[in-house]
Amino acid sequence: MQEMVKEEVCTIPLDTAKVRLQLQKTAVSRDSVVLPKYRGMLGTVATIAREEGLAALWKGVVPGLHRQCLFGGLRIGLYEPVKNLYVGENFVGDVPLSKKILAGLTTG
Repeated sequence: MQEMVKEEVCTIPLDTAKVRLQLQKTAVSRDSVVLPKYRGMLGTVATIAREEGLAALWKGVVPGLHRQCLFGGLRIGLYEPVKNLYVGENFVGDVPLSKKILAGLTTG
């Protein structure tokens, strides 16, 4: 679970920048084209940090952590029941690798 928290905290600034880049539009007037506010991933990160403060890059970290905990918990919690579903209740012995992979793909 700690790994998911570390991953989310490290990637949320890049995700914030990605969304800003995706949402911006180039404004076009009659006489000229207004250049976009954000240019490139690192430029977007720098602009957000400069204009809104460094903490603005992590505004979405709480919902992101909730999502990671929910999805991670579901994947981990459902793996065994799904694996048992594929091999059957009365299966004895080592579960074949193909069934483990299939259960991992299903729950992932």
